[in-house]
Amino acid sequence: MKNILKITLLSAFIAVFTSCETSELELLVSPNNITVESADPNFILNDIQLTFNGIVGGYSAPSRQITRQVNQFSTYNGTVTETTLQGEWAQSYQMFANIDLLLGVNENTLDAGGIPYHVGMAQIIEAYAYMLLVDYVGDVPFSQANKPSEFPNPMVDDGATIYNAQLDLLDEAIANLNLGIQTNARLPEDIFYGSFDAANWIALANSLKIRGYLNMRLVNASAAAAGINSAQSGNIIDQNSEDFQFMYTASGTELPDSRHPFFTGSYLAAGAGQRMSNNFLDLLNAGDDQPPFIETGEIDPRTRYYIYRQDSAPPSGSNLPCASNLSNYDYCYVGNLYWGRDHADDEGLPNDGFKRSVYGIYPGGGAFDSDLFEQARATTDNLGGAGIRPFYLASFTKFSLAEAALTLGTNGNAATLLEEGIRLSMNKVRDFADGLDSGPFEMTNGDINDYVSRVLAEYAAANNDGKLAIIAREYYLAAWGNGTEPYNLYRRTGYPNLQAPIIPAGPFPRAFRYPDTELDGNPNIQQQPATTRVFWDTNPAGFID
Repeated sequence: MKNILKITLLSAFIAVFTSCETSELELLVSPNNITVESADPNFILNDIQLTFNGIVGGYSAPSRQITRQVNQFSTYNGTVTETTLQGEWAQSYQMFANIDLLLGVNENTLDAGGIPYHVGMAQIIEAYAYMLLVDYVGDVPFSQANKPSEFPNPMVDDGATIYNAQLDLLDEAIANLNLGIQTNARLPEDIFYGSFDAANWIALANSLKIRGYLNMRLVNASAAAAGINSAQSGNIIDQNSEDFQFMYTASGTELPDSRHPFFTGSYLAAGAGQRMSNNFLDLLNAGDDQPPFIETGEIDPRTRYYIYRQDSAPPSGSNLPCASNLSNYDYCYVGNLYWGRDHADDEGLPNDGFKRSVYGIYPGGGAFDSDLFEQARATTDNLGGAGIRPFYLASFTKFSLAEAALTLGTNGNAATLLEEGIRLSMNKVRDFADGLDSGPFEMTNGDINDYVSRVLAEYAAANNDGKLAIIAREYYLAAWGNGTEPYNLYRRTGYPNLQAPIIPAGPFPRAFRYPDTELDGNPNIQQQPATTRVFWDTNPAGFID
């Protein structure tokens, strides 16, 4: 970490040299001599926003594997290693240094009113990023971070201390955003929402407070309940128009490629690079989340939006290696032409890149499954990669509040909040196919109503533990494309009931390991096992697998 500050100014201004014309560059100070006097706050903030998207994407990829959204091949130790978070760790601390630079620009321009909107946005991103570091690793450098001359080898701070500091920072961010409104401050460039509106960022800050307090409910229930009630009394993300997300485009002609990674990994010439999880496919494809995963006969209306099937025949022969040892599998093949693999299946990998099921239209900007059964690379009726990375959506807020109402007795009716979360998710997913030919397969209001009715009937008949499992299952399904929230949800609640690894896969990673690049340079950080639990995870060892 002691070298992070030396490279941060260059990273902060990469956006300048990839987006400006030569005539503009001639007016800039050399990036080796950037100061708070010469720095453009929009360029710094743009880099902060783009970096944060990459950080969340890096966390999400292994998380989607261990939580059975997509297939995990073999053991947990193969997915969560000492190198897994190298990039996310370095990018986070580089981003924090760039935020410090932005705060310096603000101080330097206070006589002109400062840049409170920029600061408020950056503080919210910083709080979110620090919470993610704690969620994934636990104790990390905070008070001594990014001070190389004073602390060349920073010590770690307690995760709870860091979390509480971020909740305070979110309040500071809200105050800065309100200051910007009062003073008609200079407007920032907003990559996430497109057109800047302070109300969206205030809603995000309050929603992140709900997120943080909900994670903390096992360690301090009364404080968590009070914090959630306070946050939800203000402006929160409760409409799809307020969703916090990164929007990709269909442009692949410029560098860097601005298409969604789900699209580039599934719809280009090399064939699909990821296998779907049979467990997730089964939940969509008329399955139940209670072992032995009994079929219920009702297909989730989002299925054709989430998953695209490339082949009109079921897997067989060399494309179905599990068939030779069915007794070891819960699924092997889930039916309805959905090609996936069981959790931790380490059998041979057939050359089925143009046959296996791939990402659909939501959220990766691929194709809607209208029974064409074409190779993904051959489909033309798709969004070309113009998808989203869902960071924190209105449906997430509703499911979080439903969990809080059920477990903490916070304001609101859990069943009503559950219904609202499902409807928000369904409508968001359906809107992705606007303008595409979905034939007779488009999700209808009747489909949504039928689904909601089934879930609410199931919920009404369940005991409190069963109710929590249902809320968690619906949150999990709505979070498709986001790995961070299901990872927290699973550790916090133990739900949804997910398929156990079909091989001895080792203990479920309750935390990720410190990156070896940090351990090599900082003797004050010692490696931790994957069984380490972050401060808010007080559930017992072996609680989940």
